[in-house]
Amino acid sequence: MIRYLAVALVCAILYTTVGIAVSHAPPSGIDLAGRALLGGPSHLALLFTESCYWYVLVAFGIAGIIVAVRVPAWRARIITWLVTMVVSWQVSDALKNVFRRPRPDYWRLIHEPSFAYSSGHAMFATIVYGLWAWYVWHSDLPRTVRLVVAPLLVLWACGILWSRLSLGAHYVTDLVGGVLLGLTALSAGAAVRAALAQRATAR
Repeated sequence: MIRYLAVALVCAILYTTVGIAVSHAPPSGIDLAGRALLGGPSHLALLFTESCYWYVLVAFGIAGIIVAVRVPAWRARIITWLVTMVVSWQVSDALKNVFRRPRPDYWRLIHEPSFAYSSGHAMFATIVYGLWAWYVWHSDLPRTVRLVVAPLLVLWACGILWSRLSLGAHYVTDLVGGVLLGLTALSAGAAVRAALAQRATAR
């Protein structure tokens, strides 16, 4: 549990440091370089982006609940994931209003009303697709399934990050912040799960 809390603390500090550094300063360095990815295939970028919209996440949540009911061995992992996703969703929205970083002025296609830092899509890419890649890789599923599904989920998460730059919806540091926030949430969730497991064992 201590290890997970330490990781959560480090990620939270890095997240805050990046946010303070970029939110009230003009884009520079890596953020300017990231503009080179602007304007990729719009249909593909939209596909990746839409895979983090609320209706997709709700559908995943319902599917997770069904699996948790039918497969008890996965229940603890799925509950941890669901709680982490819902809580971090609200935290991410609140933190955007704290940092209040404007979106890039070259934003294409779909315009969302929230601020730029940090990227909710990057956070969900980490919490949903990244975490499930981890779950699958460390599961007792057949080896072929693990070798195929886990890397595909990681690639999909990377595609989501790319899509936000391709659409001009975020700067690179927004994505870094989103990943850090996702790692903070996952580490904190793992710490809570470990603490509950210890308490249950002690009884």
